[in-house]
Amino acid sequence: MDLPGSLRLSSISHYDTALPGTLGLPTTGLPGEIFRTDVTGDGTTGDILPGTNTGSFGRSVKVGDLNNVINAYNSKYAGTLTPAGQALVQAGLFTTTQLTMLGAFMPSILPAPANEVGIDALKTVDVSLSWILHADRVLGRLPESLTIEPGVSAFNVFNFANFDPPTQLLRGTLNGSAGSANGTPPALRTNRIGLGTGVFALGAPRIFEWGLRINF
Repeated sequence: MDLPGSLRLSSISHYDTALPGTLGLPTTGLPGEIFRTDVTGDGTTGDILPGTNTGSFGRSVKVGDLNNVINAYNSKYAGTLTPAGQALVQAGLFTTTQLTMLGAFMPSILPAPANEVGIDALKTVDVSLSWILHADRVLGRLPESLTIEPGVSAFNVFNFANFDPPTQLLRGTLNGSAGSANGTPPALRTNRIGLGTGVFALGAPRIFEWGLRINF
């Protein structure tokens, strides 16, 4: 917008909805993981939490619904055998009791804290104010097209706190640790968007920039 007094005001705003997350069973890193977190029996471990799907967290499963989903899983699946364990029982190699004593069963999931955070949207407002000086009017004997435009810009002018950049989302693995979807109250967040490798990154804390533009 061109304002009186040769002032020019510019603004650009972003509001990006939160990215989806996928809730998964926590792995131990110990041998025999297929007997704990291979829900589908395909040989892969750390499977998606039964009752949810890829990208469910933040979409069909909101933060307020998370403990209901965890409780439903704990009631139906925790303490039961995976397909790999069931195959051993059916083959007569182990009994259910023996596998349970060995810890070869699907784990219980800790509930999320009451103030668990979700994956955040990104919001930022950038504003720039400049003053357009026509050099020929000020100094004379200069081309009419020459303008000098000093200005100041404020990025994220309202200093919104933005979290969960695409490369550092809240983890969907439900191991109850800080940074996971069932272990992160606001005080334990560590993935606020910062400056990045340059002087600014979209969604970073408020930054002011002084500039001078010469058009000819």
